[in-house]
Amino acid sequence: MKFAERLAAHITPEWNSQYIKYDEMKEFLYQYEQNAPVQDDEHLLQRYFARADEIFFQFCDKELIKINTFFAEKLAEAQRKFENLKSELKDNYHLMNRKKDRSMFKSSKLKVDQDDDEDEARTKLLEESDLKSPRTLGSNSSVSVRNRGQKSSVISNVLSNTGAQTITQRLIEKNRERQQKNKQFRKENDLKLAFSEFYLSLILLQNYQTLNFTGFRKILKKHDKIFKTDRGAEWHKTYVETAPFYTTKKVDIFINDVVNLFTQYLENGDRERAMKRLRVPPFEEKQSPWTTFRLGLSMGMIFVLLPVTILLLIFTYASNNELSFNWKIAIKLYRSPLFIIIHIFFIGINSYGWSRSGVNHVLIFEIDPRNHLTYQQLLELGSFLGTFWFLSVIMFVISAYYNLDYYIFPLSLVVFLLVFLINPIPQFQFSSRNWILGILWKIFSAPFYPVAFAHFWLADQLTSFEFLFADIQFFSCWFLFQAQWAPLKKLFPDSPCIPANNRNLSCTFNVISLLLMCLPSWLRFMQCLRRFKDTSHAFPHLVNALKYATTFFDVGALSLKYHFSEMYESDWESPFFYIWLIVKFIATCYKLVWDFKMDWGFFDKNAGENKFLREVIVYSSKNYYYFAIVQNFLLRFLWLVRLYDIGLKGETYKDLVTTLLGFFEVFRRFVWNFFRLENEHLNNCGQFRAVRDISISPIQMTDLSVIEKMMDDEDGLVNRNHTLNTLNKQNNNLTITKSKRKRSFFWPLLDDSERTDFRHYTDFNTTQQTSNIIDRTTNKFIL
Repeated sequence: MKFAERLAAHITPEWNSQYIKYDEMKEFLYQYEQNAPVQDDEHLLQRYFARADEIFFQFCDKELIKINTFFAEKLAEAQRKFENLKSELKDNYHLMNRKKDRSMFKSSKLKVDQDDDEDEARTKLLEESDLKSPRTLGSNSSVSVRNRGQKSSVISNVLSNTGAQTITQRLIEKNRERQQKNKQFRKENDLKLAFSEFYLSLILLQNYQTLNFTGFRKILKKHDKIFKTDRGAEWHKTYVETAPFYTTKKVDIFINDVVNLFTQYLENGDRERAMKRLRVPPFEEKQSPWTTFRLGLSMGMIFVLLPVTILLLIFTYASNNELSFNWKIAIKLYRSPLFIIIHIFFIGINSYGWSRSGVNHVLIFEIDPRNHLTYQQLLELGSFLGTFWFLSVIMFVISAYYNLDYYIFPLSLVVFLLVFLINPIPQFQFSSRNWILGILWKIFSAPFYPVAFAHFWLADQLTSFEFLFADIQFFSCWFLFQAQWAPLKKLFPDSPCIPANNRNLSCTFNVISLLLMCLPSWLRFMQCLRRFKDTSHAFPHLVNALKYATTFFDVGALSLKYHFSEMYESDWESPFFYIWLIVKFIATCYKLVWDFKMDWGFFDKNAGENKFLREVIVYSSKNYYYFAIVQNFLLRFLWLVRLYDIGLKGETYKDLVTTLLGFFEVFRRFVWNFFRLENEHLNNCGQFRAVRDISISPIQMTDLSVIEKMMDDEDGLVNRNHTLNTLNKQNNNLTITKSKRKRSFFWPLLDDSERTDFRHYTDFNTTQQTSNIIDRTTNKFIL
């Protein structure tokens, strides 16, 4: 393999602009060689090559300065991250030991307290019995018996209460210990993840050193060969071999320290297990031969089942028209699972395109680079599920032809898909299924969780499946109320699942259907509000929220059109139809502009040669981009076909049109994914972000604003003690109480041990010691 190909295959895509421009330098040498004068004038040739040398080595100087500067920045960033990780690891280690000691102390103290309580209860009972006994000596036998009964009941009640208190205390302690163990487990997992990502960033930086050093050596060697001189070797020895990016060994030291710390503190000395966790993924995804075989097998089965299914549908529909009504039901029962399967297959194609073009989708989605689904595994999953879908349709048609119970097959298909997704068996891509379920949970829990790219990207995919949520309603309604063996069929004989036409739809059915169609846009709307809360940036988050809010106006206008449709002979006479048409047109234009400008970054004024696009493009041909623009425009306005009847009328026609529109929307989203991920990848390149940012103790936005304000003061960070003293004087209380302490700006920055120390010093020691603790903690998070 030539070095240029090796460089292109092994570079970190997000750092592409910071590598040596090997191809340009090589092209420069070849051009000067070809344009050299052919005269025999040796003096002219020397002047020509001297000028070429001057230009070439100036270019080399520029590249060397660029590489040294970038390497110094990344090395300083690595050093800061390493110090933070060591501090977090140390705090976690001490906290774990402190909790163990505290639990042992509490358990022993609890036992002593329980014994003391029991002794006090027994002593109290004895004193009461001693006081009462002399009074009862002279009384009659009935009173004596009654008193003895009272004494025994008092004893049993006190003992039972003491035992209940003991059991309650033990349950509280066990629950507390369980919560502490879960918290400690999550903290250790976060530390392992942070160390593994940091180790990966160090390997990338080490690879950056090697490739650039090798690139200089290769290009200077080529220079000496073409120009027949040794000035390139001298320049390499004088400048490259003494350059900081090559001479420093800090990256190697960091790598060894990370391995040692990870092995000793996080894997209990098991180096093999530690290295397995820290394993660096290959630069190119290697496909398993078995995966390729299974993919080919599934695709072959689909190519056989597809024509069989089409011929069977045509034959059955033409031979028995009584089954045509059942096809309307079948369309609603089968189209949503089909589109989900097609979408999975399209995601596999997306992954292949991203990988081939250098779009780092693994980093963008923040998934584990060591364990994730490859494009072949996604294609295999889509084709495998597609095979089951075709088999279910074939069995449905055959059973309907012979008047068997055919509705069991779509139900079985949906149950199979759900069980495949949520089953807890650690097989069948368990980690990937767990990841997607976690993302879905955070989507449907919006706005109670912070929103990352994977969250709003998947929520955007759901907005292309609005009809799916309406089909979920129909699916549930059909199998609960309408099917032959529906459990609630006798209780609700007049089911609204299959009305005669749209105008006879029940009000409840209509309202639920419209609300479900609004659900994906509502989730994205809440995500935008959460991002605005976290960032305080009205643009683009509130403007984006308004884009999704247009769906609510669209659905509201559509519901008004349906509600008052009986008052008019046709939709063209209804004013609500024109209201819906105007709202739909405005919403479509809004979404279209957002697609082009914000999601894809097109129509940039600095596009240069990439007319109507952006300054930097990743994919090989501009025609891909122009095709995406045209198809996105056409498919966004494809809803206009609903305004015309092409000859076929009725519910079956409308369901067929909805199905076709749904397929085209899935295809539009498939194309949209290519350029949305490309735009996000270019944003990462602009920030030189090549690995995930794993924060163990993230700084809150309120704390960050205070820190930025402190840094903007005249004296900068030196003035932070004065700032804290000013805050204390404003509170008129140097010994901060517990309620005020929790409201202070530095309280979220403290860990458990520092909060304990802070309480101790504010209660018993001087203000200077308190200020020292605050100073040390603030300095740790700022610097």
